[in-house]
Formats: sequence, C-alpha cells, structure tokens
Amino acid sequence: MGEKYTIKSWRCPTEKKPDFSARFDFEPTTKFFDQLSFIGDPAVCCFLLETTEGLVLIDAMNPEQRYMDAIVKGIRDTGYELTDLKHVVISHGHGDHYGLADELRKASGAKIYLFEGDHELAKKPMGPFAPMDYPVDVYLTDGMDLCFGDTVIHCVETPGHTDHCMSFIFPVTDEGRPHMASLWGGTGLNYGVNMFTYLKSVDKFELACADYRVDVEISNHPPVDNGIERLNVVRNITNGVPNPFVIGQENMHYYFNKFRTMCSEALKIWPDGIARPQMPGAPEKEKDCV
Repeated sequence: MGEKYTIKSWRCPTEKKPDFSARFDFEPTTKFFDQLSFIGDPAVCCFLLETTEGLVLIDAMNPEQRYMDAIVKGIRDTGYELTDLKHVVISHGHGDHYGLADELRKASGAKIYLFEGDHELAKKPMGPFAPMDYPVDVYLTDGMDLCFGDTVIHCVETPGHTDHCMSFIFPVTDEGRPHMASLWGGTGLNYGVNMFTYLKSVDKFELACADYRVDVEISNHPPVDNGIERLNVVRNITNGVPNPFVIGQENMHYYFNKFRTMCSEALKIWPDGIARPQMPGAPEKEKDCV
C-alpha cells in the first residue's frame, strides 16, 4: 500500500484585526450592487443603500472628519447629496459604528435607528469614543421590518458582541439579478461576552438567512471577510466574472462557521464561556471591541 497523506486546508488561518490608528491610501467608495455601495477603509466601513424613499446608511463609522468626508464623498459619488440621506441604521452601540450618526442627522435631517438596550450601552464612556449623548429616533426590535420605499430591511437581534446587537437582511440586485444580502452586526468577542449567547445568535441568524435565501454576505469590518480584496476584484471586474460578494446560500454556512470556530477557540481559554482580561496561567489579551 502507498504512503498515506493528510489533506490540509489551503486557506490562510491567520486572523486579521482592524487597525483603527492606521491611515490608509484607499479609495473610500465602491458601488458593488445596483443600489449598494461600500464607504470606508480597510479598518471599518458603512454601507449606502439606495431606495425609492431616499438613502439609507447602515452604520456610521468613527467620529472623525476623515470618515465624515468619506461619507459625503460617497454619497456624491453615487449621484446624490447629503440631504438625500433619510435614515441611519446602526448595528450596535460601539463608537466605531454610531460615531457620526448625530452629525449626519444634523446635516441631513436623517432619522437614527438603534436597539434601545444598545443605546443605553452607548451612553456610557467606552474607550476613545465619546458617549452617545443624543436621542435615537426609532428603537429597533427583534424581527422588525424597516420599510423604506421599495426596500425592506429585516432586523434580527443577535446578542453576543453586545447585549442587543442587531444583524440585517435586505434585498439587492446585481445588474438587475435579485439577491438577498446579510450583515452580521458585531464580530469580535469583547470581555464580558457570553460565548454561549453569541453561539445561539450565530445559529439564530443563520436560520433567518436560510429562510430569506440569503446568498450575499457583507461585514462592517473588512478584515473579517476579505472585504477589501473582494472590492479590488469589483473595481477591476469584467463581463462574465461573477460578483465576489455573491457567495451562494450553501457558503453562508461556511461563513457562519467562522464565528463558531472563533468561539470554540475562546472557550479553550474561558471554559465557562465568559471572556475575561486574564485567567490564571493564560496570557493577557488585548481587548477586542469591533
């Protein structure tokens, strides 16, 4: 008999994390579906969704002028003005996602949407971000459908990254071909997170995606899903090459398993499922708040 060989995965196992202190030479706007554009950089991003009721921004990035400039430019690059922005839908109460919401509201009159529990979280001092000391116009709830003209964003509460993190499902088209897109609201494991709760949310959102026949995956942190590499394909795409963000319904399961693996590895350090800064015999880990 011949020698036995072990087949190993060809995928790179390294984990990428956003570097919020970096300055990137990067084109901030890329339209990658008929009504959906990426705005951001290789650390954090938001998504501009065009509807018959005006523009919807999903997340609002860091409260920095460079990100505000990127959003204004992104809106104008798609042929609109800031006053066409009608809604800012926020996934969770961390400053790199709600950061510019109030400034955008003041400039455009847009309404702000967030889960009430995460609004309370955002009111507290957290890292380098200023507390969210302004009101939310509409509180999101689990199972809510946000109807913006001809577009419906389905909201799914997925606690784990924060206690009331929200994930979203909504329709897009690619040169007229219909697809269903999903955005997993919060990716990292923060200290204090209950990983068993996080895992239940992964299962819950995967079932919701299956029900809606989701075949497109996007992330508000590009390192999570090779977003920048895929955007580079989009920028140079030619006829006959499929959209790299359309991964198919079957591969959605592969994507969700990424988060299950993350939790499984963390459970080796924190067997009770609660992430902590340090445990006896374990090295201290840097806080992951993405």
